[in-house]
Amino acid sequence: MIIVDSNIWAYYFDASTQEHESVTRPLERALRRNDVAVTAAIAMETIHYLVRRLGPLVGGRRAHTFLSYQMPIFPLDVEILERAREKLCEFAHVGIGGRDASILATMDAKGIDSIMTHDQAFRQVPDTRVIDPIK
Repeated sequence: MIIVDSNIWAYYFDASTQEHESVTRPLERALRRNDVAVTAAIAMETIHYLVRRLGPLVGGRRAHTFLSYQMPIFPLDVEILERAREKLCEFAHVGIGGRDASILATMDAKGIDSIMTHDQAFRQVPDTRVIDPIK
């Protein structure tokens, strides 16, 4: 199982981005394997990007497609918030912010060690395998 970050989803659904072609194959391969999960924060950030960038009609349809994938969407609850607080205190100095800390907390709670992202801050977190399809 891998967490797929919102930047990868944005590049995937928005063909006008330079990164679109780089992310399409790796993400579709992971989707076919049913190997993808997201957090609620990633889901909402992806939906927000799609609607804002592509407009309510096209963006709304693509957001619906995104939500229709058979993937876990992990909630943000008090346990995750407490873990995220710890992660933020531990890794803020390497560029991990609140949203990133909540992703790391979810990964810890669910036993997931891999994230597909273009966010380089995750590379600074020990025991986190970063899959960056953008060269």
